[in-house]
Amino acid sequence: MEPSFILALFQHGYKVRTSTLYHLLKGKRTSSVLLYGFLYENLRFFQLFPLLSDKQFHTIIKELGKQDLLNLTSDGEAQITSKGIQVAVYDVHHFSWINNYRFGKTDETIWRLLQFTVQVVSNLSYTNKHYVPLEQSPLYQKQVKMYIKSMPKAQLIETVKKEWTLLFSHLTNDEANFFAQQFSGYQQIGKTSFQLMKDDDNTFERQLYKKEKLHHLLDTICLMPDGSFLKKLVLPLVKQNENKSMSETSSYMKTQLPIEALAQKRRVKISTIKDHLMELALTKDFPFERFISKETEQFLFEYPKPYQEWTYRSVKQNSPELDYFEFRLYQIQKIREERESRQ
Repeated sequence: MEPSFILALFQHGYKVRTSTLYHLLKGKRTSSVLLYGFLYENLRFFQLFPLLSDKQFHTIIKELGKQDLLNLTSDGEAQITSKGIQVAVYDVHHFSWINNYRFGKTDETIWRLLQFTVQVVSNLSYTNKHYVPLEQSPLYQKQVKMYIKSMPKAQLIETVKKEWTLLFSHLTNDEANFFAQQFSGYQQIGKTSFQLMKDDDNTFERQLYKKEKLHHLLDTICLMPDGSFLKKLVLPLVKQNENKSMSETSSYMKTQLPIEALAQKRRVKISTIKDHLMELALTKDFPFERFISKETEQFLFEYPKPYQEWTYRSVKQNSPELDYFEFRLYQIQKIREERESRQ
């Protein structure tokens, strides 16, 4: 664990609860934790440290406070100091492709599957059956066999070659070389990712740089046409990162059912449906206008920014009838619009 990286997660400048950041890094999937990650642009680091202990995390927070890098409050909130901003080593924006929320649960599994597929197709192209497979597990063997049988041998070889060539054209030379040198194939043994990184980088930095490159690759694969061989190969594993129940709610949304009917149809609580909808609103195309009333929109339009500093309790004092669900959706919508306008 790098204290300097934890400090970097406060570079947004807002006063925030440290316990919620801890739950985000551990991977606690609640609406409040995910919303926190979204509000302060740390959602992509979701579950980055699944083994992090509460004691370890708060020891780091206290030490950052003692060094006057964070201002700590008695009620568990923290805000980066001017000194903290000056000494922050990591710029989290340099890791713009890392998206542990979307890929983190299965990224290593997907990469191993991709490497295994390349090895199998490479040896297949030379009609070589005498090699030691990278993977012995049925998890990989079964999937690769299934996709290999999905098309004639010559077409498969040509398709895989063309798709990897196209993929590499969308990556930087550094990224393309990083992945290509890890491939094993006919009369070739790939290197490990650590062998391809700088010797002076520590283990944590290597982990970040590997995720940065790998998540860019996975994002690029997900943007390929739906019929693409590699996209069909990895998409089921990408979807495993999603909340399964939330995904079911997402599919029911196409029916245009009201929330109450949606909850009844899915046999879950209305509050559960609302949590699912809020999570969908964080990253997916979302019909905000369907769930935010004109009254709520008009009231919040006049409320002073920044949106990240809005709290339901304080805003509700000026409008006792304000609905929490609508309030959060409006907040999410406006922050998304701001960020999209900066791109």
